[in-house]
Amino acid sequence: MEINHDKLNCIDKTSKIKCLSPHSKKKVNVRKTTYCRRPGLVYKNLIKNQNTIQTSQYFESTYDGQWIPPRSPYALIQEDLFHNPWQLLIATIFLTKVTAKLAIPKIHEFLLKWPTPEDVMNADPQDLLFSVKNLGLENTRVKTIKQFTADFLSKKWKYPIELYGIGKYGNDSYRLFCVNEWRIVQPDDILLSKYKNWLTLNEKQLGI
Repeated sequence: MEINHDKLNCIDKTSKIKCLSPHSKKKVNVRKTTYCRRPGLVYKNLIKNQNTIQTSQYFESTYDGQWIPPRSPYALIQEDLFHNPWQLLIATIFLTKVTAKLAIPKIHEFLLKWPTPEDVMNADPQDLLFSVKNLGLENTRVKTIKQFTADFLSKKWKYPIELYGIGKYGNDSYRLFCVNEWRIVQPDDILLSKYKNWLTLNEKQLGI
């Protein structure tokens, strides 16, 4: 999909109203940030040079062209990982049954050390266990990461819910951020729902 830079710039220069959730008549509890007006580094670089976008060889595309999900005031980690489905799904495993405040620093450390699925398959089990320390369910989480990654590499799949350890949250994240299916996804997660509602509210201004 061709990015309409004029429309994006128009939103950047306007007031915060266009960046709020559909419930903006009430006081909205969102993180104070300039993400809506100042795209994150990954998103900014992808817009600057769309040739750098890499699509995974492991999944079948269900859309024409690369879907670049707009940055929102919610600053979800999926907004930075949309270009790498494996990394995005790893993040959803980390975020299961734990607060984002605790999980997100661990996600960044993990992906810095093991940026590819092949790296995880060759990783020392004790190192993987240490990477999820204090997140709870550590042994189960490591087992999920390993088995999910093996499935990701070996299975011919269309949606990640077909892979080990990926439930509705991970599947909805993939459909919202990796492929252009945000209109038909009905997420249960509160933040994913807020992101979808924000897209709906700002659809015309974002040119999506």
